[in-house]
Amino acid sequence: MERRHFISVAGGLGLGLLIPGLAYRYMMRGINVGNANVRAYLNDGPQAALRAITPTEDLYVMSSHGEPAVDEKKWSLAINGLVKNPLKLSYDEVRALPAYETTLTLECISNAVGGRLIGNANWKGTLLKPLVERAGVLPEAKYAVFYAAEGYTTGHPVERLADPANFLAYEMNGQRLTKQHGFPLRVLMPGRYGMKMPKWLTRIEFVNKEYLGFWEWQGWSNAGDRQTRAVVDDPRPQGKISGDSFVVTGYALADVSGVSKVEISTDDGRHWEEVEIFSNPQPSQAWAFWKYVWKNPSKGKHALQVRATDGRGKLQSSIERGEWPDGATGYHTIEVTVG
Repeated sequence: MERRHFISVAGGLGLGLLIPGLAYRYMMRGINVGNANVRAYLNDGPQAALRAITPTEDLYVMSSHGEPAVDEKKWSLAINGLVKNPLKLSYDEVRALPAYETTLTLECISNAVGGRLIGNANWKGTLLKPLVERAGVLPEAKYAVFYAAEGYTTGHPVERLADPANFLAYEMNGQRLTKQHGFPLRVLMPGRYGMKMPKWLTRIEFVNKEYLGFWEWQGWSNAGDRQTRAVVDDPRPQGKISGDSFVVTGYALADVSGVSKVEISTDDGRHWEEVEIFSNPQPSQAWAFWKYVWKNPSKGKHALQVRATDGRGKLQSSIERGEWPDGATGYHTIEVTVG
């Protein structure tokens, strides 16, 4: 049985409200496991994971403080605190900066193994590192605090902002960010859970000590590194298959190290076989797509399990653990019937 946990969500009057994890996830929107639809991209080769784009209206939505209405003419991004050159940029000034476009898979830390709070999108914005360098972070700075328009905050060690892949996004899937997805600006950092990448960004402040943000004060991870995991996308749980061979498909994710290997068991974990990762174009940014040709499966019920190894050679955890506080762990397992 799934372990229940409680999450604090701020109400309109600024009061904390404790709700069960199940109710919390019910409030969110996202895609189902099968909707990654890896099978549809089997002929796309190495680019498959980049072409499996989640429609904007289907990407999961979460908010701890509600969705603010931001006036782009009044909005600005400030970078201040322990810096040599404090910055304040208007929306037009941010959009005038050198553009950066990429594909990134976004996942909520409250996503269950094989859950629906995940999606893949095309993003456009500008790189974060050049702005940090322009501000000139002082040696005594230890943490960067990110502030959002609706009151949400989170923090990162200063050295994490040196990652050249971090960026600030103002477009998603070819359109300006919607209100729900963080208009006018949001942070995106490969290999991290969504809670560490605020929407509706207004300020980055450099401070001289560790900072705990809204969710971190509730006991959630202050690192926010994504757990390594593999997921069976097809067949579906309780699915029925037939034939002399069947192609099993799925995806895998990890932290900034990316995914190096995926294995499958067709006998409930007694034996493991490495599968083919046919699309892993940006290891820490986008989900990796894999496939396995299951030859001559015996008739009857089978428990399929999958597991992934990250870019450092570390196998994902087999321990079944709920999402709190570091993200869910355990092997994704489904039961299928061969007819």
